[in-house]
Amino acid sequence: MTRRARITLPSLVLLLTLAFVWSLSVGAVKIPASVIINTLFDLDGDQQRFIINRSRLPRSLLAVLTGGAMALSGVIVQALLRNALASPKIIGINSGAALAVLLGTSLAPDLALAWLPLVALLGGTLAAGTIYGLSALRPMSPERLILVGIAVGLVCDAGVDFIMVTASTFEISAPLVWLTGSLWARGWQHLSAVWPFLSLLSALCLCLFFRLDLMRLGTSQATALGVNVRLERFVLLAIATLLASISVSVVGVIGFVGLMAPHIARQLVGGRHGVLLPTAMLIGALLVVLADATGRVLVPPLEISAGILTALFGAPFFVFILLTSRMETRE
Repeated sequence: MTRRARITLPSLVLLLTLAFVWSLSVGAVKIPASVIINTLFDLDGDQQRFIINRSRLPRSLLAVLTGGAMALSGVIVQALLRNALASPKIIGINSGAALAVLLGTSLAPDLALAWLPLVALLGGTLAAGTIYGLSALRPMSPERLILVGIAVGLVCDAGVDFIMVTASTFEISAPLVWLTGSLWARGWQHLSAVWPFLSLLSALCLCLFFRLDLMRLGTSQATALGVNVRLERFVLLAIATLLASISVSVVGVIGFVGLMAPHIARQLVGGRHGVLLPTAMLIGALLVVLADATGRVLVPPLEISAGILTALFGAPFFVFILLTSRMETRE
């Protein structure tokens, strides 16, 4: 581990801890840090058990978990496509998961919360499977593969728009908030539905850093080193799809985290995935926690969705990457 990485990782942990505490303190009711500490550790003094333990703590933990998962998914997609402009949202995985969740809740309004991650997983898998199948049918460059992903995402987005237009005003109120990428009203039941899957997948992703280093070399060099490129791509894309789809099922479409976090991490610690993965995971968690907390601060008691804020920063960031990055187009 380089000296820069030894400084960056602890610094990000500290920043994430401070942002987490801040997210517990802000909102329609401001809570001092001393009250937060008393509540979390059951110390003597003033406490706010209901607001912190029932509302803000689970949604902040969910922000950390899903932000880290989306960032890891973005790292994998960018490594497979060898393109800094790639992300689960841009290649259509998030849109596929969103369409599946909307279809599921529309066709079965009483669908249990525990089934939503599986429904989202089905939609994300179908979108990713379509992209992977087309690439297997005819070999494509990373840039063409991204264009195929964008096309698949647009089809899924059209399906989402159709459902929203044809549904009644009452039926679309909750899905509309969810589609903007919001942690509003997220509680322990949402966290308990996804944390085992996201924790396991994140740990698995961190263990496969050497595979990503090999895939980033390109098809020709990876094959020369004895790597089964087709199998490795399938496994890694499956992990990226799972991470993104399950995250979408509980917090909606929070775009650009999978794009920004890997790129920022790469600028801080370089491209070796052994340190890039945990760095991107911490940055992704930090981005979502800050976006969620900031959305509660701007116009209380109203909340601005985290997805809206990440899009406001993410769109200019995307243009910046487009203008400054050097694309790797040759195998």
